[in-house]
Amino acid sequence: MSSFLKRTTFVVSDARASAAFYQHVFGMRVWYDNELVPDADFPPAAPAGSRVHLVILEADDPVIGKLGFLQYLDNPPARPAPKSTRRVVLGEPILVFETDDIEAVAGRVRETDAHIVAGPKDWEVPAVDGSGVIRLTTMSLFDPEGIYMEIGSKRPSG
Repeated sequence: MSSFLKRTTFVVSDARASAAFYQHVFGMRVWYDNELVPDADFPPAAPAGSRVHLVILEADDPVIGKLGFLQYLDNPPARPAPKSTRRVVLGEPILVFETDDIEAVAGRVRETDAHIVAGPKDWEVPAVDGSGVIRLTTMSLFDPEGIYMEIGSKRPSG
């Protein structure tokens, strides 16, 4: 059996605005942008017949790593109480991006309404095989919609 994670989609208040953030910061491109009426069970968020706006972005790989933003145009789901942009909670996703120019990405993030939590800063994690360390420069932030992410860039070892 073969499986892979193809896309992550977030239910957001404004699909176009959310997509614009990731286009500006990461240079992602629009792969799909349309209004449609999904089955009421995919996802189970609104009554049958509710229109949505779905924007899907892609990065360098044409199959995996896509990021979707789903906005309910009719019968939007209730907005939860405002969440913290300082700490993540159980069950909250963490988007992880890798870049070869974290300083440029950080500069573009600073031009937005994102909340930067930390970084860019250098640190190390154990290598997958345990034979050394991976040197990283990372930053963490909440995008304007409140989606948490970590952005990393590998540094040369030694």
